[in-house]
Amino acid sequence: MMSAYKQLARARDVNNVVVRNLKKRDLPIINQLIFQLISAIDKKEGIDRKVVSRNSRSANSHFLVAEIGKTIAGFAHFTTRRTITHRGPSGLIDELVVAKSFRRTGIGRQLLSATIQRCKELGCCEIEVSTERTNKRARGFYRSCGFEERGILLEKDLT
Repeated sequence: MMSAYKQLARARDVNNVVVRNLKKRDLPIINQLIFQLISAIDKKEGIDRKVVSRNSRSANSHFLVAEIGKTIAGFAHFTTRRTITHRGPSGLIDELVVAKSFRRTGIGRQLLSATIQRCKELGCCEIEVSTERTNKRARGFYRSCGFEERGILLEKDLT
């Protein structure tokens, strides 16, 4: 259980969150946060450590970082793409991760809000997010932020 003093200090810090674009120096912390995500969804195959660096250089791949002071508290990664059935680009949130010590503080909502705003700035007409079916906490979070389950995502492993 967290002391009242620590809760108050953390709440005050959360009011000082800056959401900004990813910088190269952030990559080691982002990789650590990805490992937290993998353990939360029980993903077995792991990740390619260089994928974040590669994606950060792609024109359609976007990273936003939530920073408190000099501490990275979370990040969002989304891509934009054109589809035949939409009048403008679509945004797809691929990952939204908040460090364990900052969860349930509103940082996820701030990252999501900044991601939605950035998609609007990029001319997107919609934004989608996918999460593991078993990740009930994430599904509830996205629903509470106005997302609706409108479709079904089917997957097939190719390895």
